[in-house]
Amino acid sequence: MGMYIVSGVLYFLPLSTLVAAWLGAAQSERESPRPKWRTFCFKSALFVASLATVTSMAFVFSWLHSGGSPHGMGPAPGVWQHLRPISNWTLIATIGLATSGKGKPRLLVYGSALAVILVETLVGILEMD
Repeated sequence: MGMYIVSGVLYFLPLSTLVAAWLGAAQSERESPRPKWRTFCFKSALFVASLATVTSMAFVFSWLHSGGSPHGMGPAPGVWQHLRPISNWTLIATIGLATSGKGKPRLLVYGSALAVILVETLVGILEMD
């Protein structure tokens, strides 16, 4: 039960970064118009980053529920097996789409992707103890 709480608290960082990015996107759209394709890429990056974060959370919680441990023995089969590649590919797509966007809020999208990677790594490290 403790790792579920720790994981939830750790995911507060990428979630809060995404909220700030969504708010920054709304504000920057009002301030200066951008070419439509850049706006589309940035909004797509925000959407995919949100999907990546939710998928990563579901992966970690499913992995923990199945008895996940980084000590070498694999956990029982479960939803986590299907969510891992989705989580990885959505993170890659987030970075690719954010690269095509423009503006300061895209740095928050990069930050949220980095935070998701950091959280997944920290959960694995903390699970070792």
